[in-house]
Amino acid sequence: MVSTRHHPRPFPEPASPTGSSRSNTAEATSTPTPKSSSSTPPDGTVTVASRSIRKRQSGRSVAARRASSASGNTYLHKIPPLLMIWLCVSLPLVLWDTGYIFCRPYSMPGGSLHWPLWTPYALYGTVDYVYGWPAWNGHVGFSAAQASLNAVETAMYVYYLAVVFSNRAGAEGVFRSSNLHGFFVGETDKAITGPRVAKAVLVLYSAAVMTLSKTVLYWLNEYFSGFANIGHNTLSNLLLLWVVPNGLWLIFPTYIIYVLGKELLENVEGIASEKED
Repeated sequence: MVSTRHHPRPFPEPASPTGSSRSNTAEATSTPTPKSSSSTPPDGTVTVASRSIRKRQSGRSVAARRASSASGNTYLHKIPPLLMIWLCVSLPLVLWDTGYIFCRPYSMPGGSLHWPLWTPYALYGTVDYVYGWPAWNGHVGFSAAQASLNAVETAMYVYYLAVVFSNRAGAEGVFRSSNLHGFFVGETDKAITGPRVAKAVLVLYSAAVMTLSKTVLYWLNEYFSGFANIGHNTLSNLLLLWVVPNGLWLIFPTYIIYVLGKELLENVEGIASEKED
């Protein structure tokens, strides 16, 4: 007969949930963790993590750091004095030009509104037929179309100026700077921030793109039409009375697009780096 297997000792009883397991857990949690020999010494030694954080912080732009401390307003706008001078000079001229187009034929030579406000157009209408009798008699719609865009752009420029001059910091010293670089791109210590500043800069940037595109179209219209409106001029008259005046609306909008585009990118990248940190 086969004998029954015998264990050398009896099986242990199952652990009670309120018994030794709790005491073991308490002992495990109460056991002090030994200090690691590789821990940071109390002499201010910079760890790898802190060096990484400082490196990211040092990489932030000045605009981003100032923006983060400006009462929650994260966009910082530097106002170039040259930009302000151009807007204050060009806007009255554009309004004058737009008024002439919309008031035709009364604003044209012989019209009841021609003198004294629009008398210079008696000469310019003979240089550029878009502003003269040939375009009016030929029912050319390009003149009024570009004047309509002038009105939209002007409203956008006025909005930007209203935001700048409503800002207490922006209304002071906007036409002067301490150095030539600041005259062209603005100075950080004269920068403004506020709830509508970013929107105003975006509106101004969009208006400059519109102005540049419309002016390029104006020039291309002459090229592809065989210079139908200006080809009758002598070279000196063309350069002095058409190329130079119209060229300003190519140069300055390009300048505005470059300066504001760079600022917009710097602010967006600064805000993005703050969110990452």
